[in-house]
Amino acid sequence: MAGVSWHMGTSHRHARVLTENPEDLPLGQRCLMIAGSPVGPPMLPVIYNNHIQIVQTRDYVMILNEMIHDVRVIRLDRSAHLSAAIRQWKGDGIGHWEGDTLVVDTTNFTDQTTLRGSGSMLHVVERFTLSDADTLGYQFTIDDPASFVRSWSAEMVMLKTDGPMFEYACHEGNYSMTSVLRGARLGEKGREGR
Repeated sequence: MAGVSWHMGTSHRHARVLTENPEDLPLGQRCLMIAGSPVGPPMLPVIYNNHIQIVQTRDYVMILNEMIHDVRVIRLDRSAHLSAAIRQWKGDGIGHWEGDTLVVDTTNFTDQTTLRGSGSMLHVVERFTLSDADTLGYQFTIDDPASFVRSWSAEMVMLKTDGPMFEYACHEGNYSMTSVLRGARLGEKGREGR
């Protein structure tokens, strides 16, 4: 898997958020992170920028995502998660090999990176299996007893690509944040003038 680019299929959902402050906007709209996207975990395809590049060293696996140019670093040299008091947007991912399958176990998420209604107790287990030189199988299981009745899983196939990864220039064209806030301020003026 070292240094190979992969592409996931496409699926996209839109959510409308009313906001008063920049901090109220979703992380993706602020160009920081998109929960439940190619960035992961789990890695779910969106409408564009679905390429990833995986690089492996002895102690780490790095997954570079075209979307937001985000990088996940998965430790292979640790078997226990960080203290539950330490919370991170992408959680604390630790990996190990089961034969030809890389298994990544991730916990310690914040409450800002929810997946389909999950909470900070989200637990994701991902499995990456190279089926052949051009096919990477990806499977994940979601567990969060406080949010879901039972754990659930999904899987997909990623195909090797020689295509380039493009720059994700979110901030340069991110007019949505200023437009959302301007709209809120105009709405306030309209209510005050009544």
